[in-house]
Amino acid sequence: HRGPASGIQAVNLPAIVLAGLEIAINRYLSLDAETLSRLAALSGKIIAVELRGLGVTLHMAPHGGGIQLLGDYRGTPDTIISGAPWSLARVAYAEDRGALFAGEVEIRGDVAAGQRFEAILREIDIDWEEQLSHLVGDVAAHQLGKLVRDTLAWGAKSAETLGRDVSEYLQEESRHLPQRDEVDAFLT
Repeated sequence: HRGPASGIQAVNLPAIVLAGLEIAINRYLSLDAETLSRLAALSGKIIAVELRGLGVTLHMAPHGGGIQLLGDYRGTPDTIISGAPWSLARVAYAEDRGALFAGEVEIRGDVAAGQRFEAILREIDIDWEEQLSHLVGDVAAHQLGKLVRDTLAWGAKSAETLGRDVSEYLQEESRHLPQRDEVDAFLT
């Protein structure tokens, strides 16, 4: 069938690919029990996710046990969420609302259901340290978790310091950018 937004021929994924993708998605979703209960509120809705640039549309039927991927769905979905894969990921997982408001991601049909679906995905909260503890034990999982948290904190602090240093260099050393008081004086 034709993709409504893109005008290109949509690709139907083979049943084996859909089945594998459905298993992977549901295994991921099951790591946060609250996500499954929130998905139950969308039971009976069909949500189509158009992956722009790939010509792929995934039809999903959320329910209390996860998400069912529908193969060759011919009906009219309740909600269509359309965007490039990277833009969809930014909106759903990184809490980057800029792509949504810039038109990179579009929600059509039952917008409220689409926004609820997007919020459910964005609010997934998996305790990775707990999941890891099943494999390596509590003490090792805690130590690895601490290492990851410390590394992320160091990376954030380093990025902040680098940004401040580059800004200072461009303003004070190379004089490529004006300083704040110069901008304020100019605007006044």
